[in-house]
Amino acid sequence: MKKNSCYILLALFAGVFYGCTNEEPLYKPKYLPVIDASVLPKENRAMTMFEDDEDPSKMYDKKDRSFRVNEPLQLFLKGTDSIQIRLYLPVALSNVKIYAKLPNYEKRFVIYHFSKIPAFHRSFHKIPLTEKRHDYLLETGNTVTIDQIQGFSSETIEFSLECDDPLFKKLKKIKSRHLVQFDDKYHKTYDASYHFVPMNPVHAKEAITLLYNYSYALSHPLYYDTFINFDKYIQERTATASPPYAGPLYWHGNAADKDGVYDYLSKEEAEQLYWKYIDDREISLAMVGGGNAYGGGNLVSAYESLYISSHWRGDISLWVHEYSHHIDMGHNSSFAVYGEIAGQSDMMSQFYQYLIYLDDLPFTNPDILQSWTKSTYLRSNHKKPVFKMNANNPFLLKYKGQGKWN
Repeated sequence: MKKNSCYILLALFAGVFYGCTNEEPLYKPKYLPVIDASVLPKENRAMTMFEDDEDPSKMYDKKDRSFRVNEPLQLFLKGTDSIQIRLYLPVALSNVKIYAKLPNYEKRFVIYHFSKIPAFHRSFHKIPLTEKRHDYLLETGNTVTIDQIQGFSSETIEFSLECDDPLFKKLKKIKSRHLVQFDDKYHKTYDASYHFVPMNPVHAKEAITLLYNYSYALSHPLYYDTFINFDKYIQERTATASPPYAGPLYWHGNAADKDGVYDYLSKEEAEQLYWKYIDDREISLAMVGGGNAYGGGNLVSAYESLYISSHWRGDISLWVHEYSHHIDMGHNSSFAVYGEIAGQSDMMSQFYQYLIYLDDLPFTNPDILQSWTKSTYLRSNHKKPVFKMNANNPFLLKYKGQGKWN
């Protein structure tokens, strides 16, 4: 049977040459082998970040341990002939293709194909272009053959990636570009109210997992719609309140309530605040050991119980409260008010629980980390978190199991 096939020979700085035939192809490309990153040789210097017994000081190295919540897999050019990959996820990714783009050629081509990248993985990989002539699969499905190139800089090669793993597709929906890092400067702070204590890799992995879930929930179209139409949500939320609800009916700012009068925001102002929630600012994670949690500036802090078990049960009102301080919202505002039915903490917690119920968060199974079992690294004992859906959840009552982000 005759086949129509095309191949491309690329002679760098000289031109691109195409060849097509209706006969059996004379040239059969030999692509680079698919890589399983869980079984790499020593020269790849593979390691697992955030191992339970890892020195926590590595975690606080912001150059080595930081990531954006919408970019779980990082690619770095190292020297002129290698790249480093880092995966900030508590589970493995499958079928990852890394593409290269050269300035004198308009198409991308596959430079690495990983069948698997393990959880919290880091490794180095020689750029095959620097070794010898190779065949590469183009994004169009054709073939490009490229001769050896001595080395690269950030101006002479560009990397991008694609992945059809369902988890990766879910995470790419996150709108936020928060830069996440860990900060130990708060450990020196101690008084009766704020007692910051060191985090360790067990806490860090849970905090990372929570951040993906929270960022996904915040980006969810159903939450955006509820946020913008908060007055309607309050009407529905408080219709059956007992005793009857008599608080604010829409988002309000930091001005203190005076005789039941609030500084209500317009819907345009509320939308501006929503986008401020998911912008690209820095997030510094810390942990408190007693007294009160604290947020503001870059800082978001929480207790060990929230990092280890509470977020799996949907108990994230404290987290939302501290996170709201990032957009300069104080305790008088409905964004950072705590324990009030008409506040952001309550609404997001209710929505977060609804997404657990729908299995519409990136991570809903605490068994992926089993942090509650790692007593050696914990400050107190914890039980396996078990999620129970409240039959009176306002999102469940309204959407009745619908609204999953497809």
